[in-house]
Amino acid sequence: MTQKTYYYHFQTVDNSLIAMLLGFVMLCFTGFKCPFAWGVFVVMALIWIYKKVLNQKAIVITDKDIKIDHCEPLAWKDIKNGEIKEVRLFGRKMKILALYPKKGIKYRYNYLQLHNVTFGPFAIPLYGVLTAEDEKEILKIIKKHIKLA
Repeated sequence: MTQKTYYYHFQTVDNSLIAMLLGFVMLCFTGFKCPFAWGVFVVMALIWIYKKVLNQKAIVITDKDIKIDHCEPLAWKDIKNGEIKEVRLFGRKMKILALYPKKGIKYRYNYLQLHNVTFGPFAIPLYGVLTAEDEKEILKIIKKHIKLA
């Protein structure tokens, strides 16, 4: 295996689509003259297009490292272990796979990695934003490289 890429799979009907449709309804009621309604509609349409039309890379796995979202790749040799745990997200319990790096590694953390206390800096979502087949395949590959608690 040289490189395997997994993409997010968002639901077609989600909050951004609903907000976009509400913005369109507001435009209809104002006769297409309200700048605020235009703003809501355009922004939510762009968000929906970004999520649904453009493929969003979730995880890239190679023989040397794993890259989660837009973060820097994390080398397998720098990971101490991993753990599947439940966290609260929007009031609901969700499963994630948290990867724990070894102490003293050189890594350039981004803002979310530094400030995401609940998930930790290296978290793979296992709550439906990846396909079930992708989640199983990712877990299988990760178990080959590191020990899961």
